[in-house]
Amino acid sequence: MDYFCQDSAHVTNSISLNEPAGSTLEDKATHKRWVRGLRTFYACLFLAAATLIGFHQTMSSSSSTEQHASLRTDVRSAH
Repeated sequence: MDYFCQDSAHVTNSISLNEPAGSTLEDKATHKRWVRGLRTFYACLFLAAATLIGFHQTMSSSSSTEQHASLRTDVRSAH
C-alpha cells in the first residue's frame, strides 16, 4: 500500500503544472525551448492568417470595383 502512495505522488508531481521540486536545469531548458517553439508556431500561424485575410480582402475589393465600373458603363450605354 505504501508503494502505491509513493507512485501516485510521483506521477502527480510530474504531470502537475507547477514544476516539481527535483527538476534539473536540463528539464527547465527543455521546457523553455518548447514554450519558445509553441510561441513561434502560433505567431507564424497568426501572421499567415492575417496575410491571407488581407490578400483576400484586397482581391475581393478590386474585383467588386471592376464589377461596379462595368455596371455603370452598361447603365450609361443603355440611356
